[in-house]
Amino acid sequence: MNENKKRSPFWQILKTIAIVLVIAAVALAAVRLIGGKPLGIRHWVDVQLWHANALANALSHSREVKSFSEGDYTNVVFLHHSVGENLITQTDLRDQLTGAGLDLWDHDYNYYGLNDLNGNPAGYNYWIPDDNTDPDGLAKLFSQKVYSLPVNGISGLMQHEVIVFKSCFTGNAVLNDAQVETQKGYYETVHAFIAQHPDKLFILLTTPPLNSAEADPAMAARNRLMADWLLSEDYRRGLTNLYVFDLYGQLADNDPASPDYSTLLAEYREGSDNHPNLKANQAVAPLLADFIVETIQAYHPVSE
Repeated sequence: MNENKKRSPFWQILKTIAIVLVIAAVALAAVRLIGGKPLGIRHWVDVQLWHANALANALSHSREVKSFSEGDYTNVVFLHHSVGENLITQTDLRDQLTGAGLDLWDHDYNYYGLNDLNGNPAGYNYWIPDDNTDPDGLAKLFSQKVYSLPVNGISGLMQHEVIVFKSCFTGNAVLNDAQVETQKGYYETVHAFIAQHPDKLFILLTTPPLNSAEADPAMAARNRLMADWLLSEDYRRGLTNLYVFDLYGQLADNDPASPDYSTLLAEYREGSDNHPNLKANQAVAPLLADFIVETIQAYHPVSE
């Protein structure tokens, strides 16, 4: 009798939990019946399993990725979305860097994840927060804690010696001057992180310009202002491990007399698409390759 009394609180807790679960299940079923829409639980579970599998693969391959970091700054990773993907797949950017003795890994949207130095899918991703590479997403990424294993986005990138990164062109949808200042604040967060890690080299690409079909003259002017600031010493402020490539300037119409001034150059666009076209990518890729190679040589001169 006494033994049963001692057990009663435990069983009462289990009973309470069971009741709560039953009530929750009934409530969810009711929502499903009334709303006529799926609950999304299966999708959520699938996403979590996918995430867990990606993390397990990233952890198991960590030693291999780090093995390419031998202190010569040849282990390069490029964080991008579709514009960066086209810069790689529509050109011989990877071959140019390989020819210079560099190993280029690249990370697309989380769904596609990391590509290895041969351009083949690695089978996992670094789980970039919210899959967001706009300035606010970069600030969140560079605010993460760095661990010795790739348990989050920034820790995955920091396995490499050279981190090349850019905002998606959507980061140039700047509606007013206040938003310019907000974006500067995001990039200051990135700057603060870079300053804390002088053993790594960071190459930032200015945000690609928008198509004139999307950006009015005022927005285009704010975009140029932002690119100019990122290129200026006001932003870099003496950081020796931060270099900025002017992707914006290479793709934008730089003629003040042009109606498309500060937007995607007419010959580099297709209709209203914001993505630079094949001609643009093939023109810019050699310049970017040279910039990466020369930056690494300047940052880490190879002794004769």
